[in-house]
Amino acid sequence: MPSVGTPVIRRIVAVARSGEPESALLASVGLSADPGAAPWQGEAVDADAYYDLIERLAWPDDPELPFRYGASIRADDLGALGLAMKTAPTAGDALHRLVRYVLVLSDTLEYEFTDRASGRLFALNGRPHHRPGSAMANECALAAVVSMLRAAVGDDLAPGSVSFRHERPADDRPHREYFRCEVRFGSDVDGLVFDSGQLERPTLLADEGLSAYLLSQLDELRSQAVDRSLVTTVRGVIADSLADGQPSKSQVARRLGMSERTLHRRLADEGESFQTLVTRARQDAAESLLRSGRHSLVDVAFLTGFSDQTAFTRAFKRWTGLTPSEFRDRATAGPA
Repeated sequence: MPSVGTPVIRRIVAVARSGEPESALLASVGLSADPGAAPWQGEAVDADAYYDLIERLAWPDDPELPFRYGASIRADDLGALGLAMKTAPTAGDALHRLVRYVLVLSDTLEYEFTDRASGRLFALNGRPHHRPGSAMANECALAAVVSMLRAAVGDDLAPGSVSFRHERPADDRPHREYFRCEVRFGSDVDGLVFDSGQLERPTLLADEGLSAYLLSQLDELRSQAVDRSLVTTVRGVIADSLADGQPSKSQVARRLGMSERTLHRRLADEGESFQTLVTRARQDAAESLLRSGRHSLVDVAFLTGFSDQTAFTRAFKRWTGLTPSEFRDRATAGPA
């Protein structure tokens, strides 16, 4: 299922004002107090556990938590991703690197650039906003983006505007003070708007050679992350849904907190299609159920999302060259 990298979790716990020991808060989401040698790589926390933690720490009594988190985040916290942003040529290049490589940190969201009349919109996609924890997680994410840019190009950087899909809180003063611009709520998007001048600002530590090395590392990590997260997660969601009928792409996208268009694009980027993953999930489930020998063919058809046994039999023979009965007989016959 979707997950969040531990640097985010550890930094949020570090700036929390809950009164509980950091070690206890980390243990509540399955983490030790020792971040290890490479905390940004590999280890992650389930997204729902992350949202639960934020609600436990901040909702509704500490609305400034996202901004303490944003102000405290450092490039080194994010390993190669943070350093690649810091050494990019311009602020815009740093954001483009975040768009491409955020998956190595978290698969709960994605970023994209789009054009708006007011400037370039750096949009956060893929996360829900209906529960307090995920709404505050979105605030944390955009606060961190602004903090990283200020560290890269100068503390005077400010977006032209900021927007959030969730409703305006009782007091939005912390938002306005942190972002130093207009902050809109109840919007159609979570995002930051920048003008061309801000995006073209050079970074203070631009380094072409170091950037090339870091980007090669990130390309490998991104490929591993996609293989580990999106394709595996989509197949898992499909498999979980089969008993209720073949799930649609829109249904799976909603389960993953992203748009159907985003799901299609991310799968296409990796040479996969949604329908191929559905077929694989159904075939794997059917073969496993048939090997067990504990289910009737009617039950197997139902559990793999078919409306009747005839349709299941046709599909299974197309996949394997065998009827379900033939496959089960061979699988359960044992050695001669």
